[in-house]
Amino acid sequence: MKRVVVTGVGVMAPGSLEKNIFWSNISSGKTSTGPVTMLNCKDLRIQIAGEIKEFTNKTYIENKNGIDTSFLERSQRLSIAALNMAISDSKIKVEDEKNIALAIGTTMGKNSNRPNHDIDFESAENILSQKENFNISMLQDLAPSSIMTTLCKYFSLKNSQTRMFLNACAAGNYSIGWGFDKIKNNESTLALVGGVDSLSLPALMGFNRLLSLTPNLCRPFDKNRKGLIVSEGAAFLVLEELDRALARNAYIYGEIKGYGLGVDAFHITSPSPDATGAIKSINEALKNSGLDPEDIDYISAHGTGTSVNDKIESKALLSVFKNKVPPVSSIKSMIGHSLGAAAAIEAIACLLMIQNNVAVPTANFEIFDEDCPVDCIPNVARNMKINNIISNAFAFGGNNSCLVISRLKGGKN
Repeated sequence: MKRVVVTGVGVMAPGSLEKNIFWSNISSGKTSTGPVTMLNCKDLRIQIAGEIKEFTNKTYIENKNGIDTSFLERSQRLSIAALNMAISDSKIKVEDEKNIALAIGTTMGKNSNRPNHDIDFESAENILSQKENFNISMLQDLAPSSIMTTLCKYFSLKNSQTRMFLNACAAGNYSIGWGFDKIKNNESTLALVGGVDSLSLPALMGFNRLLSLTPNLCRPFDKNRKGLIVSEGAAFLVLEELDRALARNAYIYGEIKGYGLGVDAFHITSPSPDATGAIKSINEALKNSGLDPEDIDYISAHGTGTSVNDKIESKALLSVFKNKVPPVSSIKSMIGHSLGAAAAIEAIACLLMIQNNVAVPTANFEIFDEDCPVDCIPNVARNMKINNIISNAFAFGGNNSCLVISRLKGGKN
């Protein structure tokens, strides 16, 4: 059976415009969230978010293949920047590849270019009312799938297999899992997989209405945690088969060993109180990876900082790992929750932890919670040998997913 490895990464997250800064920030416990500056949200109860500041077209992307990037909305531009970083990092000429798989995970999809990214009903009505000179591409540009269309055109990914996953916070893991299957089953020679979501007023309004936002800092697993912080980001990974990567002397970040899915469909926003979906996804990930619970050295938690989610995630971990739960931490404490991009960003964080033999901390932690009896690596990174990681992503609607990421053995890291 083919082994799937990661040979390129690209990440853009709050406080980080490339992988080295990203690693420096999360390994030092730096919090990169704060008052919203990009949007007018003065009427919202909570006005804190994670923003990617200092991102400009001029610095990070260029016009290419007929695409004028100044007309693209933010999710499209972040996607181009992150994917371009991943491709450059892999040293692969994608235009020469014949059998590429491309997957994107997202929650909000493509936002509009209007102030605050309001839904552009006016443009849609104007397009649909045109009886002559109607161009289908005008309508397609309003759809969330236009992110995919833009990437394919920008990078000349002709005849590629494509898939978009819209299952909220688990979308990044679903995207990586799909690409993993394409390589493992010899259906593609190269997979470009990841996720993106840009900050938008609809997202901030929605989570405000759910009363799930913290008024200050995100404190996963802390007794006094108040909620999550909405964020934005983009991350992509380049996946290929191990023998091919070795043959071209590629740098290998690590191996994707497998994944697990466990949809409990308990509630549109809340996880099942018995943690059945999370437990199933973790067990499936272990089984599909050929690993036992004791083989896992570290867990990248979903760790949103909400009262219910952290409690249920802890319950799932105790069920699977019994009294030997590995160290756990959540980078959402530092960069917020970037929705459909979160799992892909966390996958890259896991690969960098393996490379550096360092487990990043859960920032802002103060008080132990009996409902979350896990070692959350509070506030300070920990030097430790890391061979196998489980990365959790648990989404609305009971969409639970887990990814197993490992140090490459029997090859070359």
